[in-house]
Amino acid sequence: MQNFSSVKRKTLSSVAVLAALTLAASVAAVGTAQAAVKVTVTGTVSCAKFDDSVPKTVTITPKKGVAGEDEPPGEEKVEQYTIKLTGIPNTGTTATFKVVCEDDEGDTNTYKNKNVPIKKPPNGPLTVNLPVA
Repeated sequence: MQNFSSVKRKTLSSVAVLAALTLAASVAAVGTAQAAVKVTVTGTVSCAKFDDSVPKTVTITPKKGVAGEDEPPGEEKVEQYTIKLTGIPNTGTTATFKVVCEDDEGDTNTYKNKNVPIKKPPNGPLTVNLPVA
């Protein structure tokens, strides 16, 4: 019977270790989830550098977090956009802004701004006017 008791103790020890590791992983996941914030980015987008073009889409791709996209009305060379990003770290990140401009014939031109800082401001949305100088 000593063998049975020894096996039982080892099994209980293994279960206890597994439960502790599972709990630690759950706590780590909750801590990571709380470190991410939502950031609303708004501003103007301009296609003035392309003759007779209007903004078709604005895409923001953060290095950390979830990308977002907006489709402005596309009637003027300068339009308003609003994009809600999730999963942005509390400390902020950088992002690539991509703008697709379209002319009357359906031809498109694209420009990008890389490494634009993204951080949740204390009040209201983050304003980024495109192109970024």
